[in-house]
Amino acid sequence: MFFNKKKNKSKEKISFIKNNDDLLEELKEKGINDKDILNAIQKVPRELFVNKISFQWAYENMPLPIDCEQTISQPYVVAYMIDCLKLRKTDTVLEIGTGTGYQTAIISHLCHKIYTIEIFKKLFDQAKLNIEKLKIKNVIYKLDNGISGWEEKNFFDAIIVSAASAEISSQLLKNLKINGKLIFPKKYPSENQKLILIKKIGENNFKKKELFDVKFVPLLNNSVQHLI
Repeated sequence: MFFNKKKNKSKEKISFIKNNDDLLEELKEKGINDKDILNAIQKVPRELFVNKISFQWAYENMPLPIDCEQTISQPYVVAYMIDCLKLRKTDTVLEIGTGTGYQTAIISHLCHKIYTIEIFKKLFDQAKLNIEKLKIKNVIYKLDNGISGWEEKNFFDAIIVSAASAEISSQLLKNLKINGKLIFPKKYPSENQKLILIKKIGENNFKKKELFDVKFVPLLNNSVQHLI
């Protein structure tokens, strides 16, 4: 984080100078080179999706707390997970864990349509409001726990899960098209987590690839949370 400090009489004025351009340069340095992904991130102002208390860190490459004891993911992890899916403009995507809508908004610029599920009513409402402010029209929302995916649909080219679980449900795998990809943070008995990329190569045939260590909030397997 970079600050300019200027003294103004008896008060010290602090001006925050990091912005989306700085974040994009950092992502490029870390190996995110897909121009479509970088352009999508450029279009989404992260400060819109963070709490006021975290506003000054909006463009730091770090996770930040949001309401309901959840987090907005680290931008590098968001970009990396999206990059693994190799999205096309014709794709239909399922997202488990909308949060405040940051990742949802980015993905919306990279696909035909994104279906997104959030368990917390408060975050669900915030995400819809945030995304509406950006005039994004290709997002379909659902208030649910996400464990069983989008049971009414079985046609997703890609699925991205933004909360950690020990396993992926059979219904989520059914939601995936043949040759579709799913990425999720897997929680191990030792409590560590790793990103796992799954490609569906047949009706009951999957190829898995273990990526790197991460830290996500847990995927909740209970009813919708109406927290105030």
